Amino acid sequence: MKVLGIDVGVRLSHYVITSKRKVVEKGKLKKGELKDLDLAVEYAGIDAPLSFPEKGSLRECERQLYRYEIKLFPSGAEFFRPVVLRGMEIARTLEEKSVKVFEVYPYATRKILGIAPESKKNIKSGLEMIKTGLRKFIEFDELENADLVDAAIAALTVELYLENRGEIISGKDGSILVPKVK
Repeated sequence: MKVLGIDVGVRLSHYVITSKRKVVEKGKLKKGELKDLDLAVEYAGIDAPLSFPEKGSLRECERQLYRYEIKLFPSGAEFFRPVVLRGMEIARTLEEKSVKVFEVYPYATRKILGIAPESKKNIKSGLEMIKTGLRKFIEFDELENADLVDAAIAALTVELYLENRGEIISGKDGSILVPKVK
């Protein structure tokens, strides 16, 4: 079974495909390219909100993550709107291909699993610490940037769920898949 992890960008997204906790493919997706790709995956984890809050700037599932002291960008923030819309578009495209889609948040996975949660992925030394911690959970040759690392963590989160080691935190306006909190 193959799992797709996507780190969503408005113009360019990065993806990783895993099988049995090993990265088997990685790449970039420009807007519109996903429809033409034959990725042959059954499940996908998307690193972007896949819904907007009913009111305010936070969805119920995001409020629940705050209880675990997991910080995030509010899905209702105006600056974040293009990413949410792109994530929703990617999810629809995958669902049309009969792929089961989950919203994931790689930082939540890192924090829950202890994968260098204090490290900053936009700093080279921080990214290296994250990759070192990630190797305890998933096999990969190289992930060249933070976007591919987030895509790999997205796929890992789904694989953990499929191993019964994940949970869906949900509310009436959305849900986020995370590893089970110990």
